[in-house]
Amino acid sequence: MSLDVPVIETDRLILRAPRLSDHAAFCAYFAEPRSKWNGGPLGPREVEGMITSAAGGWALRGYGLWFVTLKGDETAIGFSGIFHPFDWPEPELGYGIAAEYEGKGIAFEASLAARKAAADHFDLNGLPSFIAPDNARSQALALRMGAIREAEITLRDRIATVYRHPNTEAF
Repeated sequence: MSLDVPVIETDRLILRAPRLSDHAAFCAYFAEPRSKWNGGPLGPREVEGMITSAAGGWALRGYGLWFVTLKGDETAIGFSGIFHPFDWPEPELGYGIAAEYEGKGIAFEASLAARKAAADHFDLNGLPSFIAPDNARSQALALRMGAIREAEITLRDRIATVYRHPNTEAF
């Protein structure tokens, strides 16, 4: 089975389908304590599950998370796109970038591209991001992207703040 995942290009980045060859890069990402915002820390077997789950989202839902690379380098440095586990109230715009790439506008660039692609390719507009109340970096990114804080909800027995992204037609 091959996945029909659109490749998205920005000035500096490629957003592409998950690959098993991304395992080492995501093992490093999910070994960091800061990966707690994305379900980590995770060991190598759980990282494999995360990668296959990301690919499975594309196969079963027709949309999902893109893995982010710098142009000219195949190494995954993060992810951005549509996260939609079965127990989520709706599809979410999710993102995560390796620590060494923070503060360079990469998460912003990748997430804007993923948000636009979600609307253009899958008619998913006005997506939320569900963010932990103490995840200041993610909150700042959502606000920088024009998201509006809506409410607090409970996801998997944890409080999350809903940041609603604007429709892409507004830009």
